[in-house]
Amino acid sequence: MHILTKIFVVLTSLLTVALVPLVMLNTANEETYKKRWNDEMNVAKLAAFNNEVAQRSKETAFRASQDFAKDLEVKLAKAQIERDAAMADTTLVSGLVASNKAQLDRLASNLQVFAESDKIKSELVSTVSKELVTLRAGLTKADRDNVQLDDTVANLTSENEVVKAQLRQVQEQLKQASDDRDKTAADAKNANEQLKKYGTFAGALPQARPGATSGINGDAKIPADRSLSATIINVRRGADSTMAEINAGSRDGVQPGWVMSIADGGKYVGNLRITTVDVNRSVGVVELEQAGKGEVRTGLRAIARKGE
Repeated sequence: MHILTKIFVVLTSLLTVALVPLVMLNTANEETYKKRWNDEMNVAKLAAFNNEVAQRSKETAFRASQDFAKDLEVKLAKAQIERDAAMADTTLVSGLVASNKAQLDRLASNLQVFAESDKIKSELVSTVSKELVTLRAGLTKADRDNVQLDDTVANLTSENEVVKAQLRQVQEQLKQASDDRDKTAADAKNANEQLKKYGTFAGALPQARPGATSGINGDAKIPADRSLSATIINVRRGADSTMAEINAGSRDGVQPGWVMSIADGGKYVGNLRITTVDVNRSVGVVELEQAGKGEVRTGLRAIARKGE
């Protein structure tokens, strides 16, 4: 064999060996970019949904506070009108008292004139006493009504101040929600720009990841975004499947699609694929349970590892 032919064969072999790692690296990067794109899309959709729900809740609370404030203002105006009427009645009663006092003065003068007649004197004293009792009762009632109206106006004024404070708080919350919405929009725009950059670099993404792992009822398996340990608090066995419930939920970060390892001390028992998540409880299907390793039961630990 000619020496040049040998050199050509050696160079061809070296080139083939060098290209293999490059091909493998490109394949690994493609999977990473696809996962990153899917994560960004899920975060953007969840943020938009949460922002819309929060915005609607704030608007409903704001409208309810406005209606309540208007109702209190109407009640306050009505109470003020009633108070003005009571004050007018009090003024009228005061005028009557003054008028009756003048009449009493005249009666006193007449009593001096008719002092000689005990009968007339007794009748006049009785009449004056009755009138005085009636006037005092009316004046006392007017004062009591005036005090009650003052208390009512004070209470309504205090409630109005509370509602105004609540209204200001709701307005501040609405402003915060608007700021959060703007931030979410900016994050979504940034994610779209990154996706465009990825599209320019790697080309169009396929509709589904080849070889993707699916969960129960076709739900995609979601890698855990945190490490978590929970306790199995209930186990229900059926003809076709075994369900287990753990004492961790959405407030702990658990999501449908997680696959958690079930352990009895240091012994692996099986997997728990989460299907339903509540606030502080989660339910899943037991998988890979083997009689030789022991049955899944209450008290065992369900462990999630970040990224798995």
